[in-house]
Amino acid sequence: MTDHRNAAARRAAASLCIAAACWSSLACAAGEGEDPLESVQITATREPEPVVQVPASISIVTGEELRARGVSDLRTALSLAVGVEGTPGGDAGPAGSVPALWGLREVDAFLLVVDGIPWGGAFNPATPSLDLYGIERIEVLRGPAPVMFGATAFSGVIHVIHHAPGQVQTEVSAMGGSYGSFGAAGMTNLPAIGSYRQSLSADLERAGSADDRTEFTRYHALYRGAGQVGGNTLHLDADVSVLPQEPAGNLLLRNGPDLHTELPIHANYNPSGAKLNQQRYQLAVGLDGDSVLGAWSTKLAVTRTLNDVLRGFLRGDAFSDPPDAGVGDGFQADGYTQTSTLTDVYFDAHVNRDLLPSLNLTYGADYMYGDGAQHAVNFGYCIDEAGNEYACDGAHHPDELVQSDDHRNFSGLYAQVDWKLAANFDVLAGLRLNHTSESANGQETDNTGPAPVVVFAGGDSSTHTRLSGMIGASWKTWTSGANALTWYADYRNSFKPLAVDFGPEAEVDVLEPETANSYEAGAKLQLLDGRLDADASVFRMDFSNGLTFADDGNGNFGPANGGKTRFMGYEVEARYALNTRLQLAAHYAFHDAHFVSYTLDNGSDVSGNRVEMSPRQLGGMGLVYADPSGLNGSLVANFVSNRMLNKRNTVKTGGYSTLDAALGYRFSRYNLQLVGYNLTNRRDPVAESELSEVVTVTGTAGYYRLPARAWSLRITYTPG
Repeated sequence: MTDHRNAAARRAAASLCIAAACWSSLACAAGEGEDPLESVQITATREPEPVVQVPASISIVTGEELRARGVSDLRTALSLAVGVEGTPGGDAGPAGSVPALWGLREVDAFLLVVDGIPWGGAFNPATPSLDLYGIERIEVLRGPAPVMFGATAFSGVIHVIHHAPGQVQTEVSAMGGSYGSFGAAGMTNLPAIGSYRQSLSADLERAGSADDRTEFTRYHALYRGAGQVGGNTLHLDADVSVLPQEPAGNLLLRNGPDLHTELPIHANYNPSGAKLNQQRYQLAVGLDGDSVLGAWSTKLAVTRTLNDVLRGFLRGDAFSDPPDAGVGDGFQADGYTQTSTLTDVYFDAHVNRDLLPSLNLTYGADYMYGDGAQHAVNFGYCIDEAGNEYACDGAHHPDELVQSDDHRNFSGLYAQVDWKLAANFDVLAGLRLNHTSESANGQETDNTGPAPVVVFAGGDSSTHTRLSGMIGASWKTWTSGANALTWYADYRNSFKPLAVDFGPEAEVDVLEPETANSYEAGAKLQLLDGRLDADASVFRMDFSNGLTFADDGNGNFGPANGGKTRFMGYEVEARYALNTRLQLAAHYAFHDAHFVSYTLDNGSDVSGNRVEMSPRQLGGMGLVYADPSGLNGSLVANFVSNRMLNKRNTVKTGGYSTLDAALGYRFSRYNLQLVGYNLTNRRDPVAESELSEVVTVTGTAGYYRLPARAWSLRITYTPG
């Protein structure tokens, strides 16, 4: 292990030297161009601050770039952000995604924020309802955010920010594409009412697929308003998302060490009429103002989500000889129906004040409430190798009746100081007092006999109060006009209650929270009058008290705390504005994610193994050309190295490369754009299903594939 770590360190040094050489060569090739505006972020500090001053690795993706690239999902939106895998799909359906930062791919490890509000509240990020239409920018903060966002931001924050009310570009558009895809969208500023500015955007997107019975239709509308009320500023946002989905059923199956690559890649093994239908409604109100205490801000958001599910998963031994040898009930697949409701509430109030010209203080309190309940019926069904369900004895019988609920309360008091000790030296430090409480209840009824029998009924609860915090510093050691070199380092301590996935089971174990200590150091460089912007960093994040499995004393292994995992590596990204229209971006990351201590549910010790689905290497390069009155387009290539598919590290899948492209032309008030997605047509496994092992009686593991090659053609009309 020591030799491996030393080799990783040598690769890190070599890559940083290569990056420095690339920066130098780009400097020699520089052309004429205007100085770009300094990038500003709000995710790490809640107040606008230049990215270069923040002691953390942050990427900014502008709305102009997203539009020039024809972006419609997180994978393509984040494909030029270093070390980020925005893999599409997952258990949340084809409209969802499971991003990974710092090599950690868990559905609840990162925090998704939209316009300052955690999108998903105290539960998991609500990626299916995330709509990237009308975006002003996306900020990506790698690593925990233990002060400003607390217990739900573990591996990083993806912050999606819309245009301010009354400041959108009025337009309408229509789109058509492969596999019957189509869409329409429009946004405009509504008439102002005195000082009250308002805007409205709405869009419809139907995304077809090369795979059988796999698609989604998203209906989305967003209203934003802001205006003066009694000397203060009132904010009002209303977001509505209606999302019927037909889930993917072509998972790559693993049964022990065996991969079932013989199954048709486009087949769908869900039961007939499979659906993942969701309705999500959110209302957010905010009020900002000034007082003797400083600039204050409050925000309250209430969200209601309704889910209606029918889906299933193929057993790994479904087509064995003799058939279904593992169970013997004649079924090839297991499915469930489920209805669930989620209510989440988010409240934040904070004050920002300059104590001294060089010392700024932000302090406040926030609260997240989550309430979820689900009812499910589990059943078996028959399906052939082509994905056609057929009638058989006992199919769709309600074998198990399950219900569960979970209630979460996360609150915190936080304070963060930004102290400019000198013109070139900045310290950012903060503490947060967290209080979390959670209670869960569940019941499972066996309905396979002559009468229903309750086989489990119980509950669990947990309450915790603890500190989290961070300290970091940035030091600008060289400056010349718009050129500068800034070094930074930070330490962050955080914790996170384990996820609740609301699967079709009576899940009631409330384990102890995971904890993490992370360390990061790097350098940010601006050259060529600011046209070249680069960031190189090294990091290490140690998880403790995570999920593992322990013997209950009778030879039975069940979920327990005690697992330890380490994520470490280095990342380099650079962007170079060759001129005012053409930008070159490149990035490379090396991630080493491995278990320090972990026991499987069969008692096997996998300590030292690589974390499943975490690639060692990630890289990409892209060209983006945006002419406001003529040609526009992009070409983006990405590479992902091999990954282990299981914790035992007995099954490995190879690396893959993707290519996305866009070409458009603006004439008069119209813009015509052709977009190609995954032009290499790779169908590699990119996200592991957490439900497939839960639902199937054989414990089959399933992996969602990268969506097939696709194209779309969009025409946009901008009046005036």
